[in-house]
Order: sequence, then structure tokens, then C-alpha cells
Amino acid sequence: MKKIFFIFLSLHLLFTQLVLAQNTEPKFHGYIQSRFISNFDNSNDFMIRRAKLWVDGNAPGLENVTYKIQTIYRSFKDEAVMLQDAFADVKLNGFGSFRAGRFVPDFMLQRMQPDYEIPVLERASVINGLIHSSKSMARQIGVQLTYQPNYFPIHFSFGVFNANLDSPGKNNDGNLLYTSHTQLEVVKNEEINFKIGFSATYRYANLISMNTIYDASKLISGNDFRFGFEYQLIYKNWGFQSEYVQANINNDKVWGYYFLTNYSFSNNIDTIIGVEKYSDIIQTTNNNEWFSLGLIYNIAKKTKLMADIKTQVSSIKNNYLGEIQYQIYFN
Repeated sequence: MKKIFFIFLSLHLLFTQLVLAQNTEPKFHGYIQSRFISNFDNSNDFMIRRAKLWVDGNAPGLENVTYKIQTIYRSFKDEAVMLQDAFADVKLNGFGSFRAGRFVPDFMLQRMQPDYEIPVLERASVINGLIHSSKSMARQIGVQLTYQPNYFPIHFSFGVFNANLDSPGKNNDGNLLYTSHTQLEVVKNEEINFKIGFSATYRYANLISMNTIYDASKLISGNDFRFGFEYQLIYKNWGFQSEYVQANINNDKVWGYYFLTNYSFSNNIDTIIGVEKYSDIIQTTNNNEWFSLGLIYNIAKKTKLMADIKTQVSSIKNNYLGEIQYQIYFN
């Protein structure tokens, strides 16, 4: 932990010097998610699920150009501080924005929602399973144009990224990944906010591992087309959200869905009920549905205590999972 502290301190001193040298005003943000997880059988584990620190702000002398640099530490997986995001945005007044760098492509609704804001401890299995590169934490290097006009409630994006990553992240051939996401706000008033959307991606995979879909030792080549449908509804104190996502890779079909509903009893307490399913090509995976029930106590804005219990029915043995997480958000 001392190493992590000194890395974060070094980043702080570095960006402080940039402020003094360029008269810019970058802002620091971060949060820590400490979690306990148990399968009620042979596993009990405390972990730092995520510890993130990032800086963002305006480019010197350019009001319409912003940037973000973000690092992450995860005790259960990497045991190291790693670069996660590094990109710049150009705001196109009344039109949308243009983004370049390393970031999450605009594909799948829940993937685009920050993990510190969603009402569940983890994104659905299909959302985590159908990212394009698990080794890069769902991030890709490329550019993306977003059309979001002031005069009409539509969001449309189109992105182009490296398709077949080779260490340390360089595209290993001439193929590219193309992404698109459209969302339409159908109804919006004081009581109801209803949105529907569709997203799609395509690339030609060239001898790459897809360890969230196939066995990790298998290298995949061929057409890789993915798409998803989504809806999101907020009605008074109720919230509903669902997605269906599918990947067609050569002759293989991988798919899944989730459904979430949450109810706010007050500004402090929320309850969540969820169902999710993800059907991959890995023979050892149990593809049955997971059912979950959760509770959130909002201590302050974005600082909260969360707990849930999940069960998966199986003909051999039912699986259970319990989680408690304390999230503290600063600045």
C-alpha cells in the first residue's frame, strides 16, 4: 500500500506543477470500493474492488477542449496501479463532441454508466463478457464522434479503434473496430423519463484471444459482429433498465440479457431486484440465470454502503454469492 500511496502522491505533485506552469485548473477525483465477498461454501474474501484516481480539466487556452487521465488499482487482480483512461474531448457547440485517445467505446448502455453510479455492485455478466478486450479493461485506442444536438433528444456515436491488439497495445494488422450507439429519449417530464437504444460493432478478428467467450487458449479469427437493444425507464421513485446483447462470431452465437428494477424508499435507502443470463462458448461455464436482491444505503452523494445476495439454480448444486461493499467518493 505504501507503493500505491507514493504513486498517487507523485501524480498529484506532477499535475500540481502543471497547474503552476500553465495556469490551468485541473480537478482531482477518486473513489475506493472496499468489498467482502462470500460464496457461503469455501470462499470468503476481502478486497479492494476498485481504487481510482483521475484528473480532468480544460486544455490551456482552449475552453472547448477537455482531457482526462485515470489510474486504477485492484487488489484481487493486478496488484499494481495501471493507466485506465487517457483521452481528450473537443466540444462541438450545439452538435456533440469528438474524442481521441484510450477510453471505453460507446457500446452497451450499462458499460457506459460509471460503476460508482450504477445501483448494483457489478455490471451484468453479458456486459462484462462482450467487451472487445478483457486485457485492456474494456478500453480501446481510437477516435469517436458523438452527435447530441440541443434541439432534438437523440444521442448517436460512431467510433473507430484498433481491432486486434498486440502487446503493448499496438494494432497487429490493418483491421479496425467500428462501433455505433443510438439512444432516443422518447418521453421526458416531471414524472417519467423513458429511453430506448441500439448499439452495434464490427471487426475482423485475426488470431486473438476472447477469454470471456471462448476457452482462453483458443485463438479466434473471422467476422465479429455484436449488437444490443436497451431500454431505461424512471417513473417517480421506480427505476427500470434492461438490455439484450448478442455476438455473432463466425458461426457461433453468444448472447445474454439482464433486467434491473430499483425503488427508492427515501434519499438514503434503495432496494434492487435483478435477473441476468449470459450464454458463452466455454463448456465449463454454468449458463443458467442469476437472481439477485440488493440494498443500498446512501451515506452521502456517491458515498454508500451496498449489499446483495445472488443465487443461480443448477441441477447439480445451486450457487450462492453474497457481497458487501463500502464506497467512499472524494472530490
